[in-house]
Amino acid sequence: MTALGTAPNDPEARTTGAVGSVLAAVPGTTDPVAAPTPQLLLRSPVHRQGGRLPCAAVDEGHLFAVLEQAYDLGRWHEWRRTDKGSSNTSWFVRTDAGDVVLRRSHNLKTVAAAEFECALIDHLRGHSYPAPPVHRTRDGAILVQVDGVLHMVMHLMPGRGYDDPAHLAAVAKGLGRYHAIVSELTSSAERHSTALASLGRLGQENLSSAVEVAAPLLPHDGAAMLREDARFIADRMEHLNVELGERQGELTSLVIHASYGRSAVLLSEGRLTGVLDFDRAAQDLLGLDLAYALKAFCRGGPVRRTGVGIDPDMCRVFLQHYRSQAPLAEADLAAMPEVFQAQRLIKIAKKCDNLLAKQATIPQQPKDAVKFALVLERECARMRWLSDNPFTLTENA
Repeated sequence: MTALGTAPNDPEARTTGAVGSVLAAVPGTTDPVAAPTPQLLLRSPVHRQGGRLPCAAVDEGHLFAVLEQAYDLGRWHEWRRTDKGSSNTSWFVRTDAGDVVLRRSHNLKTVAAAEFECALIDHLRGHSYPAPPVHRTRDGAILVQVDGVLHMVMHLMPGRGYDDPAHLAAVAKGLGRYHAIVSELTSSAERHSTALASLGRLGQENLSSAVEVAAPLLPHDGAAMLREDARFIADRMEHLNVELGERQGELTSLVIHASYGRSAVLLSEGRLTGVLDFDRAAQDLLGLDLAYALKAFCRGGPVRRTGVGIDPDMCRVFLQHYRSQAPLAEADLAAMPEVFQAQRLIKIAKKCDNLLAKQATIPQQPKDAVKFALVLERECARMRWLSDNPFTLTENA
């Protein structure tokens, strides 16, 4: 095993998390047999609350020694960090049992959220959907907590990332098939959009608080521009919170993937071989999943500061292939111009939560304020572009 250091004291480690009340794992295997049932996931998925804290340094050698003992995968020979991942820290690991991926979760991930994620993955695999199976520990748990941080091990899926527009049909069908599978899990009591609610009063107050943290750290002109951008964003938050909030009853709600983009899919010879990153899956508006995917896969060119680069024709092609796998209500399509904007604003709300959480732990520095101001400047430009360049997706879709 390639160890990168040792620590004087063993970290506190324990295995926990189970989905036995939902799905049963076959003893002696790491790939559970998922038998879909009508009762599956009747409990609500756990939504993230608050902001992410800065990532702490990791003693990889000692951590991996602890995890090697927890899993029945033989020796862990070597590992390297993945290039992707803004929320979690992940590694590719070579073990006696094969190649796996280790994910170290952020501070917002709870055991309940991990249990939901694992149950969702098992359910998808029960429908032959290419989600990565979660390896169980020696005692059957789905994760290991080391010093309070959650760690999960998943099978390394085959394929390469999305890099060819010729594969647009495959990824569109993949999202449609995902929505078709999870549509049976929707609870009538879970139609309220948690993401959309983040644009309401609390989200606007957090935006104001974040600006008050950042503005004093900027030059006078920079602070003035930040406040001007924030006023525009707060106005759009209020408008869309009301506009879409009043229409929630006619919009489709289900367990969205929430990050179905280029880094979440793997393909081989034009075939979708893996869908990753179910970490953010939660009950919310179907349109938010579409907005994320269309923004990721239907770019007419590079994303620009002054726009989002979405190609309406590519969007319509995407939706045609999507609809070959799942129905799409006209109400959801008609709401997409507003949902595109809401999706950008939800991102800003999360950035504000993160800045405030970090400020509560470590006072922010001028470089942090500059970074935050740049995010707001770019998102304002994209919001204005979306407002000034509305396009319909109902034609030929």
